[in-house]
Amino acid sequence: MEEVNTVLSLFDSTEKWKAYIELANMKQDLVSELKKRLITELRKVAATNLADSGWDFFADDEYYIYIKPKGSLLIGIGIEWGWWDNSTYPWCKRGACLWVDAKNANSRNVFNEIKSCEDSLPLDDYEENIENHGWFPFIKVIPSTIFDVDESTTSVEGCLYRAKDNAAQLANDLWKEVFEPFANKECADKFCEIIKKV
Repeated sequence: MEEVNTVLSLFDSTEKWKAYIELANMKQDLVSELKKRLITELRKVAATNLADSGWDFFADDEYYIYIKPKGSLLIGIGIEWGWWDNSTYPWCKRGACLWVDAKNANSRNVFNEIKSCEDSLPLDDYEENIENHGWFPFIKVIPSTIFDVDESTTSVEGCLYRAKDNAAQLANDLWKEVFEPFANKECADKFCEIIKKV
């Protein structure tokens, strides 16, 4: 309660309070704009880096960013913003994932197949997550340094501030950290092979 009273004391005029309310009401629009800036730059990076790689780039300005092997929409590497701020899933804070379409593929079987050949996949930074969520059998925390934030910052809006003035560099750093290790023909073929087996 003391913290609330301290914050309220900052608003010593109706004009300051009104300005705060207006900004608070714009929060979603501001975050959406930062996502759009980042994804615009990621599309450029993907267009350059995915040529002849066996991967396609998919992004929705609000919810997700993925690369998926050409010819298979059942598996991919991605980021889903909606999970970051969900307190029910603390394992997804500032997370990237190996994703499986659990409606159309048996994620447990995919998990087992990946485990049997994980030495040939760049999963060193990923943790097993099959027990928490079948759609994301492997997940990793994206280092805070990518977003130029402290370790405790895990919210989408906190992490995306860097996209305000430096979306291109953020896109490059995020690409290198999350997508680049997988964005080659060998990994694409391996994922397609795994999905065909299950």
